[in-house]
Amino acid sequence: MKVSENSFVTIDYLIRLQGGQTFPASGVPETISFCMGHGMMPPALEAAMLGMAVNERKHVHLAPSEAYGEVDEELIIEVNRAEFGPEADLRPGLVFETLDDDNHPVHFVVVEVKPDTVVIDFNHPLAGKEVEIDFTIRGVREATPEDLSQCSCCGGGDCQPH
Repeated sequence: MKVSENSFVTIDYLIRLQGGQTFPASGVPETISFCMGHGMMPPALEAAMLGMAVNERKHVHLAPSEAYGEVDEELIIEVNRAEFGPEADLRPGLVFETLDDDNHPVHFVVVEVKPDTVVIDFNHPLAGKEVEIDFTIRGVREATPEDLSQCSCCGGGDCQPH
């Protein structure tokens, strides 16, 4: 079977940035599974996968607009230090998880810690960066309703692919 718009895909991937930094940081490819078209992967990356079969490899270069987007300054905010509680060991670069208005998990990075406030960034950590992605298709099958309920932003309801 080849990757199509309705596939559940498993890949091994490694992302490289200019300057040699890799994600995952270990430099060892990581495996991830996802439903095509549900916002888990950049659309340009998904487009590069279409028509590929198991064990096929590909290398793609994505500009920020094709990858994880440009940095949105409105997603960098300053909040009161008390929002974290006294036990929080805050340092730049730490990643935290919170819930959005719809109770979905969202992540943010601590940018700066000030005496009374903390600057946090809700942009994707790779926003604004050109990326080189090496990936290998490890599995592909038709997405099941159960897959869609776990992959979708809305629990498999009536939302449209992103």
